[in-house]
Amino acid sequence: MKKIVSLSLLATTMLFATNGDNLIGIGAESRAMGGTGIGMSMGTDAVFKNPAWVVDSKGFNASFGATAFMPDVKATVAGPQLGMPGETKSKADFSIIPTVGITDHIDENLAYGVGMFGVSGMGVDYRNETNPGLANMRTAFQYMRFVPSISYKMEDLRIGVGLTVAYGALSMAAYTPSNPQDPTTAAPRGGGLSEDFGVGAQVGVGYHVTPEFTVGATYQSAVETTYEDVFDFDAGNMNNGYDDLKLSQPAEAGIGFGYTDPCKLYSLTFDYHRIMWSDADGYDAFQWDDQDVFSVGGSYTATEDLVLRLGYSYAKSPLHDKTFTAATVGGAPFQGANIAYFNTLGFPAYSDSHITGGLSYQVSKSTGIDVAYVYAPKVTETSNAFGPNNTLSASNEQNSVTVVVNYAF
Repeated sequence: MKKIVSLSLLATTMLFATNGDNLIGIGAESRAMGGTGIGMSMGTDAVFKNPAWVVDSKGFNASFGATAFMPDVKATVAGPQLGMPGETKSKADFSIIPTVGITDHIDENLAYGVGMFGVSGMGVDYRNETNPGLANMRTAFQYMRFVPSISYKMEDLRIGVGLTVAYGALSMAAYTPSNPQDPTTAAPRGGGLSEDFGVGAQVGVGYHVTPEFTVGATYQSAVETTYEDVFDFDAGNMNNGYDDLKLSQPAEAGIGFGYTDPCKLYSLTFDYHRIMWSDADGYDAFQWDDQDVFSVGGSYTATEDLVLRLGYSYAKSPLHDKTFTAATVGGAPFQGANIAYFNTLGFPAYSDSHITGGLSYQVSKSTGIDVAYVYAPKVTETSNAFGPNNTLSASNEQNSVTVVVNYAF
């Protein structure tokens, strides 16, 4: 039980899941159109989605906004090895994720952008719950990226590069009962808040095939962070004290297409990108599969000041329908059943479909507002890795609203 609970804690700290623990988009325009933006310029969203398109912005642009993220996560642990039966709802059901983006031109062919984005930021709260198998856990994780970028155009070709400076903050707290049926045998294992910075890079290209049709491609390198003394993962069996946790946000590569009709009444977008979880430190040990993410979006200019948007994104969960084998995590051996516990209950990163919509409204010549709504339908995964009389189950349903205010000069 000690190993099982430590695994579940590691996962729940990362539960911001849409595509794994990645948002499907950052700004409201991209999120309203299924998270697309690799193959078409979307204002200051380009700093994050594809820096090549920054040069297509006009004048000075600044965007300030936030996403209200509202997950509904429920877990079930039942069986003689796991705890009492019953469903438990996480009380960590609301988070605010900020976004800031700025773009400007150095000259006609050269532009720069700066973005600061929260790309993950919530936890799970099972304090004061009756099931001791949930370990009375409370966790919190925040992950942000600061991205300065530069973009250059040569006739129809655009090239962009960006530096990624990431900040992560992680804390975990739990009581681990030596007897899952008796919570009075519990001992605290949390090491407190741990913080770290990581550095990566992003490159992108864009090309105007015709005035109406555009294509783009982008690559984001992996970003490593290490959280020191964050939790006693091995319960003192191998190391005396708290253990370090090394995680790499995975590398990603993608292509995209965009079309805008000659009258500029409507636009269509399509993106494909691959998230390489299986090569990322931490995620590889827990046997996450790579994800192929397919996204489509569309917009319609209803009036001179109003644009309507819809989108859809799909990616098979990196944890769907898997059988896990033994691995070494943090220097300690873990059985496949323990990793199944971690992936099933501790990190229900199950969302696969995202239905999106939103609008933009031009308040004045220099000020506009973008709004997006994203819904991820409920998905449930169940495992009997500990035998037919021990059930692990969790569900994840998500709602989120993004509001961004744009200024153009």
